[in-house]
Amino acid sequence: MFSGGLILLAVWHVAQAEEPPTLYISRLAAVSRGPAPLSLLLHPTRVTTSAKMMNGMIIKNMSFKAGETLTIVGVPKPDATNFAINIGPDETEITMHINPRFNSKGDENAVVCNSYQKGSWGEEHREGGFPFHQGEEFKVVIEFAPTEFQVTLSDGSKIHFPNRMGAEKYSCIGFDGEVRVTSFEIKQTCSHPGIWGN
Repeated sequence: MFSGGLILLAVWHVAQAEEPPTLYISRLAAVSRGPAPLSLLLHPTRVTTSAKMMNGMIIKNMSFKAGETLTIVGVPKPDATNFAINIGPDETEITMHINPRFNSKGDENAVVCNSYQKGSWGEEHREGGFPFHQGEEFKVVIEFAPTEFQVTLSDGSKIHFPNRMGAEKYSCIGFDGEVRVTSFEIKQTCSHPGIWGN
């Protein structure tokens, strides 16, 4: 089940909250500091979350490795202009920035992907559909292959974004903007570690 510090499964869920509460999760205990009911299912690990990433939430010390899948479920606010999902090695660098824009930064109904390294944004990448609706639940599935992130949106459309930093493990996952994230899950994509494919 659990060995060598590998997270095989970690799930958190927040019900009926306007903003995600601040959480501290240690090996076998969870404490919520917020107004929302909370349920957690996790294998022993240490994860710290805080609401310090651009008025959003960042999850530190959570291992997201090549060969794993991250599933995120959330609801954009009814008047949302945009929100972001960020994956990176720490709070200052982002290897995968997924930014659904309803009407923001000159874009309308577009998903913009990018990376942020050494104080600069890379080249923007646009691909896939736009299945997001203000005030309605969405699901984003991110498969981490060694050389790229394969993103599947709620309508089945796909985004392929290169792993620009080239690492095989990232420890920060952040959510920013006008969105309420209700759950996320990280699990092993394939049954044989080190082998990627179907």
